[in-house]
Amino acid sequence: MDAKKTPLYHSFINRGAKIRNAGGYYAPIAFSDPKTEHLTTREKAGLFEIFGQFLVEVTGRDAERLINETHIADVTKLPDMKGTYCGILNERGCFLDDVITWRVNARKFWVCPAPHRVGVIVDHLKAAGQELEANVVSLGYRYTSLSIQGPQSRACLQAMTDADLSNEALKPFEIVETSLNGVDDVIISRTGFTGELGYELFIPTQNAEDLYDAILEQGADKGLVPCGVAAMVSLRIEKRYPIFGRDITEANNPVEAGLGWTIRAKEVAYTGKVSIEALKSSGTEQELVLIEMPEGADAPEAGIELSVEGQHVGRVTSAAMGHSVGRALAMGYVTSALANNGQTINVGHAQSAKIHTGPIYDPQNKRSRG
Repeated sequence: MDAKKTPLYHSFINRGAKIRNAGGYYAPIAFSDPKTEHLTTREKAGLFEIFGQFLVEVTGRDAERLINETHIADVTKLPDMKGTYCGILNERGCFLDDVITWRVNARKFWVCPAPHRVGVIVDHLKAAGQELEANVVSLGYRYTSLSIQGPQSRACLQAMTDADLSNEALKPFEIVETSLNGVDDVIISRTGFTGELGYELFIPTQNAEDLYDAILEQGADKGLVPCGVAAMVSLRIEKRYPIFGRDITEANNPVEAGLGWTIRAKEVAYTGKVSIEALKSSGTEQELVLIEMPEGADAPEAGIELSVEGQHVGRVTSAAMGHSVGRALAMGYVTSALANNGQTINVGHAQSAKIHTGPIYDPQNKRSRG
């Protein structure tokens, strides 16, 4: 099947990006080189397109009930214009997807699935809400999603909008609907995948190319650069952020994926709750960990065997060079008894590596607080 062109495809070509098929889309892998884009995002700011990231809108009298009965978070406790990261599960307690869901108000929610899981989530929500007064629709390419990340991201955006983007006015996971550089109907969310101060933007698609260029122009004196998929991957792996389709699948549950903190105690019976409660009591056979490769080692391929003393204990799910920490990094599942900080493990035939149960970059998560 041919890859799809994103709304910014021609902008990427004009900027000399290296393009290839990534997840079914012609996407920029890099504009300069992945290391430069990675480090510039950490030190200044980077601008990414999140191709295929759609909003699924849930509206109606029973919108809150439908969301609460399909999410492991308790959305009844969310204030308006605030979001939460959590899972939507099947009856076995395994992921259909991990999502960010925002409560606009009690009768309107926006769910943001992984690009290749939009259809699955729409179908699931529609099926779950058949007897409820709730409407579920993908907003599709009504919006194009951009992500501006890095310590200068606020300064880059603030000059283009009257909305207050300060720490006090827009906290993590909060959203604001505003105009940006004269374009109305822009949604700004204080979220991201890098562990830095950052924002994700949902821009009316008819204005995407103009706003993409305008943001880069506005941020040029602050060091903002366009970035591609390679930097996106390496930035998230340094923070041990899993991604659906690689680190989490329909065979994985939130407890073994290290996402037990997203599960909220609530009275309502959500899909998969019985299985999750059992897993929380019994524990899991495997856990997702971050693996620090030895100095000078290359990033391993996904699927490479993990072993200890010749015994198979798991496989790599994703990997990249951790440019900020100077080591190649990988993520993968290992047997739970080995999921301990400092545990040594072999990646492939001979490479001795070290396990981390949390992020290796900014483990206290201070930088995203801006």
